[in-house]
Amino acid sequence: MRRKRLRAVIFGPQGAGKSLQALLLSERFSVPFITSGKAFREEMAEKSALGDLAKEYVDAGMFAPDELANAILARTMKRVDLEKGFVIDGYPRNVEQAETLDRIAKVTLAIQLKIADDTSVKRLGGRLMCRACRAVAASPSRTCEVCGEKLLAREKDKEETVRRRLAAYHFMTEPLSGYYRQRGVLLAVNAEQSAAELTQELIRKLAKLGFVA
Repeated sequence: MRRKRLRAVIFGPQGAGKSLQALLLSERFSVPFITSGKAFREEMAEKSALGDLAKEYVDAGMFAPDELANAILARTMKRVDLEKGFVIDGYPRNVEQAETLDRIAKVTLAIQLKIADDTSVKRLGGRLMCRACRAVAASPSRTCEVCGEKLLAREKDKEETVRRRLAAYHFMTEPLSGYYRQRGVLLAVNAEQSAAELTQELIRKLAKLGFVA
């Protein structure tokens, strides 16, 4: 089988482990790791016109419109040698954004991590943030292992908030599975297992598909 170049996106509900798996795959396959969050933060730090506009949406806790998200990710990807491949986390969030990404660089693999909503709520409900150093942990003692201060539940990880975010995911992002299935690049994986088991399964399946580290 001819070796394929990894140009991957990863998507799934909150708590599925997308960021960790994307990072591990980028390291395993020696390709750039691109995150929408970092792309937005860099634009805001530069105080560019796009960054100033992005800050308005971030401060309001709102999703950026497609035009803005597309423009920021396009700028980010201009700084990347796309011939080497990439793994993107947090983008695209919908089919319209996926179509824009395909015009920039053809995706060769779309990884969908699948977990039940109740699993998502359970996983995120166990996350706590230190009120002092802002470290995120799941310590049963509710004491930060970094600085010793008290750990508190984050508003975005409370059940009501998580279920609202899940509803948005099912409506906006989950249809990506159909889009990428039609293009023959979808890989759907059960993410109910441990992070280590999921990583190993992904590596095995990518090898069978011709993606070799």
